[in-house]
Amino acid sequence: MRRSHTMAGWMGRAGAGMLGLLALLVTSAGPARAQARPVVVIQSGEAATLDWHMHCDKNAHEPDRQIFDTLLRRNPKTLQLEASLAESWRLLNDTTWQFRLRRGVHFHNGEPFDAAAVKFSIERMLDPKQAAPGRTSIATIDHVDVVDPYTVNVVTKAPFPLLPVRMSPGHCGTVGIVPPKYLAQVGDAGFAVKPVGTGPYRFVEWVKDERLVLEAYKDYHRGPPAIDRLVFRPVPELTTRVAALLAGQADLVSDVPPDQVGKIKASGVARVEVSTLGGFVIMVKITNYLMPGPWQDARVRKAINLAVDMDTIIKTVLEGYGQVLGVPLEKEAFGFNPNVRWWGYDPERAKALLREAGYPNGFEMTLHAPNRRYMNDIEVMQAIAQMLGKVGIRAKVEVWEQSIYTTKWRKRELLPAYMTAWGGAGVFDGDLLVNSLHSKSALAIYKNEALDKLLEDAQGTNDPERRKALYAKAQEMIVEEAPIIKAYQQAHIFGISNRLDWSPWIDNMLFLSDAKLK
Repeated sequence: MRRSHTMAGWMGRAGAGMLGLLALLVTSAGPARAQARPVVVIQSGEAATLDWHMHCDKNAHEPDRQIFDTLLRRNPKTLQLEASLAESWRLLNDTTWQFRLRRGVHFHNGEPFDAAAVKFSIERMLDPKQAAPGRTSIATIDHVDVVDPYTVNVVTKAPFPLLPVRMSPGHCGTVGIVPPKYLAQVGDAGFAVKPVGTGPYRFVEWVKDERLVLEAYKDYHRGPPAIDRLVFRPVPELTTRVAALLAGQADLVSDVPPDQVGKIKASGVARVEVSTLGGFVIMVKITNYLMPGPWQDARVRKAINLAVDMDTIIKTVLEGYGQVLGVPLEKEAFGFNPNVRWWGYDPERAKALLREAGYPNGFEMTLHAPNRRYMNDIEVMQAIAQMLGKVGIRAKVEVWEQSIYTTKWRKRELLPAYMTAWGGAGVFDGDLLVNSLHSKSALAIYKNEALDKLLEDAQGTNDPERRKALYAKAQEMIVEEAPIIKAYQQAHIFGISNRLDWSPWIDNMLFLSDAKLK
């Protein structure tokens, strides 16, 4: 069950505590910067671990991106991969990638960053005993060879075109660089609560359910950040997070609901910044084999899509904070096919397809939705059900608390259709279609051997033109098969205090190394 907090209760318990905490942190920052209180980031929940390799959790990724670094990163303006801890990289042959490393970099504890640390980090994440959640994303890697103290060769079992992407920040399945000696000293459990990296901020303290404090790392290889201290606070209730921002007790709040935007804009103390790129790509998956019924017929699945006016749903239910994609792939992603004509809104054509498939009077089905996992998710599903009703499909929306939803999702019990999403920030590649629609991917409920083959072939070649052609064919097949209700991407809405000079990066990740106080 989702916890909630009244504003009065939170202000009484946490408000005074936050003010006391801020006073303490300002004092500890030293006399030179005593006038600047820490920047406070309000999160939707508590991180379970701060070990980069051991989670796929947004609430952990946000502080981790300040603590750790990766070999490569996305350019914040162009999205192209660029050097970070690695100075350069190249493909030596079909199965070997070479990275030349930056010299003179140290972890926050003084331990040197070198090829041994890279080998350790990659192979730690690959170790089955470690059970890293994102391990399957890099499972094609066979081993890492240390060529010299500042050169590594990453050897793969087969061509792995996405390897450089997996060496840059992303939501899950990417390799953060960790210090081998420190980990040997404190162990996995110690590292999870007191991490050490090479990033722009170093760990100070973590008081569970109250605060996580980071301070600027003065020897950061891109230069020290302008803000001395960051404080991350978990506040589950949406309106309470916004209230903290408007009360001057927070500087940055993500996942602002659309109905709170006007309040922030009118406050005079904070502003709203919106980014669609990198936001959740949301779809309703439809099974074609796990549960018998009309939805096993591709004509019926097409009819479902033709009956749904997603443009209107985005304009009304999401108040314009989103965009229709059709395919579960961002338009900026490598391999996106701009020539594919996705399902439009045509209820009469939908009725004709239903008659052709033998369902002139429609049928009944259940649409499963999470409880407040995505922006206005319940209302989106209700709108879809209402539109389906106009062509004779009597759809019932079943809403589940998140913990139950996740359990049923993993067991493939949300049939015949359920809402899901991926946060593909950092990937931007047609390979995301594998996660969404390959029959052997986690949580798949659709099976098509021809589509599987196209996606597997695209994964198995380093030739970018061949990959692009294969992804184009895959998208054409998705249009014909309609294994999902047309995908859309929700916008990411940030509430930002007027004293903070910061804008979201183009890939929507929370990097604060470039943030400043006005």
